[in-house]
Amino acid sequence: MLKVSLALACAVLMAGSAAAADIPEGSQLVTRAKDLAVVDGGNKVFTGKVKIQALSDQLPGMPVAGAYVIFEPGARSFWHTHPTGQVLIIAEGEGRSGVYGQKVSVLKKGDVVVCPKGVKHFHGAAPDQRMVQMTITGYDPQGKNVNWMEPVTDEQYLNVETVK
Repeated sequence: MLKVSLALACAVLMAGSAAAADIPEGSQLVTRAKDLAVVDGGNKVFTGKVKIQALSDQLPGMPVAGAYVIFEPGARSFWHTHPTGQVLIIAEGEGRSGVYGQKVSVLKKGDVVVCPKGVKHFHGAAPDQRMVQMTITGYDPQGKNVNWMEPVTDEQYLNVETVK
């Protein structure tokens, strides 16, 4: 099982995102799109070219973070689980998402994927199209939001269910 350092995970989630200390009491924080940092997803938890644009980090009483994840054609995450679950909203393009041992689902713009806690899965772009997803991922009480595992093989990635 691959492990990503807590520092790397925090850096990815905090790049360009709001922290509780940044929000005046009784107010809200607006971050302009031009100020949201985009970071390289790297090859420790992704296959192919992936960029991450953090939207928000967890706040007191709201233990979730949001981000856009931009997958270039053929790019995908490694297998992973979430201790409290994850919601994906496909914002652009065509993607793929699979649960370990099952056929892979084809995802289109506007589709929503709800992945309960502990389910081993992956997500990424179609082989010939990029895909942008918005993620909302929960944190457990210890501050963890993902458990990374091994890469998804080409055979697993291409095991697509027939869309009806």
